[in-house]
Amino acid sequence: MFKSILSRLFWTYAIILVLVFTSVSVSVGIFVNRFALKQHTENVMKVSETIEYWTAQMQIENNNIRLAMGYNQILRSWADFLSSDIIVTNTKGEVIAATSSISVVPDNFINAVTSGRTIEGTSTFNGAYSEKVRVVGVPVRYGGTVVGAMFFNTALFNVRKISIELFYAVILSSALSVLVAAALVYTQSKRISKPIVEINRAARNIASGKYDKRVAVTSADEVGQLASSFNFMADSVEALEKTRSDFISDVSHELRTPMTSISGFIEGIMDGTIPKEKEDEYLKIVLDESKRLTKMVNDMLEMSKMSSSEYKLDISEFDLNELTRVSIISMGARIDEKNLELNVDFENDELKVLADHDAIARVIINLLDNAVKFSYPNTTIGIRTWTEKGKARFCIGNFGDGINGADLNNIFNRFYKTDKSRQSEKSGAGLGLSFVKNILTLHKQNVWVESVDTKEGSAAKYTKFTFTLELA
Repeated sequence: MFKSILSRLFWTYAIILVLVFTSVSVSVGIFVNRFALKQHTENVMKVSETIEYWTAQMQIENNNIRLAMGYNQILRSWADFLSSDIIVTNTKGEVIAATSSISVVPDNFINAVTSGRTIEGTSTFNGAYSEKVRVVGVPVRYGGTVVGAMFFNTALFNVRKISIELFYAVILSSALSVLVAAALVYTQSKRISKPIVEINRAARNIASGKYDKRVAVTSADEVGQLASSFNFMADSVEALEKTRSDFISDVSHELRTPMTSISGFIEGIMDGTIPKEKEDEYLKIVLDESKRLTKMVNDMLEMSKMSSSEYKLDISEFDLNELTRVSIISMGARIDEKNLELNVDFENDELKVLADHDAIARVIINLLDNAVKFSYPNTTIGIRTWTEKGKARFCIGNFGDGINGADLNNIFNRFYKTDKSRQSEKSGAGLGLSFVKNILTLHKQNVWVESVDTKEGSAAKYTKFTFTLELA
């Protein structure tokens, strides 16, 4: 019965509604019954004043036949009005007038009323009625003295007729209200339980490997917030799974070539395919491939670490221009090897920024390394720093084969290499620019690339990378 949230909510609300309905019905019933009895008594007391007057007149003129007939007519009229039997007696209990065939009044009623008290109660009136009736006894006074008694006998149904009708009306309206409330409760319970059921189903799908399942957020309440949190968690799990899958795919793709080369050269040395005099040469190739393999693995691990939400930057203030100078000096040998000229343009001697010093150093080294690697010999590399729109900007450009438009959109992807770069340069793993993009994304900054033709008749293109940083 209570295996689901829907049934729990519905039956809990239903029980509450039933309890409220029952308590209201009982309270209304008691109130209406008391009101009916009180109203009946008040009506009887008002009628008794008229009957008392005419009874006194009958005592004075007891031989007046016309008055007697009028008196009896008055009793019948009031009896019809009250839906009661009216009996009038003297102090001895003898019935002097009645609207029914009752001729004897119980002694206890006579004694109580003739003593001057008004009584209320129920009785069969010495068996005159098959069921108990409501009896109201009122003394008849004349000249300040009790001279008789009046008894108003009313069937309990007649007393409570109005109250029963009112009670039925209350019960009917309450029942309709309960039905409407039950429908609303069911609808609301369904609304609350439905997204939870969807969350449960989506969780099962994710557990089975279907990471694309999400829950529709249809409200801003706690359930809606739970759905939003679940979707956020699902996004994180999907991103983590994609990172893991991409990492495995990248590793298997990029490590296959150097591992094949290493194993092939070693087998060649061992089986004698490679001559003895060339073993050192090929062992050097194996060593270089091993170093490249180690660097590639370390880079991939670092890339994976950067993709994690737990990766934290060490933000500090430093001089971007000074970091650029140090990076240029570290690349001096390679720059001289290709006889490259540097054109360095700093807008100011110092350019203070807020960033992770080591991470930005890696960005500059990667960009400078690419610029040197893909520059034509005897050309110029341009480096510029300046401030614009409240940001520090760094730009590095070189003359070379350039990057085609189709490659510009993918150049920052992991392990991506343009065709020309594959032909001219095979030492890289295609991770450098991906590192650059990830680091600047972690800094919430932008990086972009442009590659334009230089002059007519020349195959060279000028390719420049630009990134922004927060000013200190």
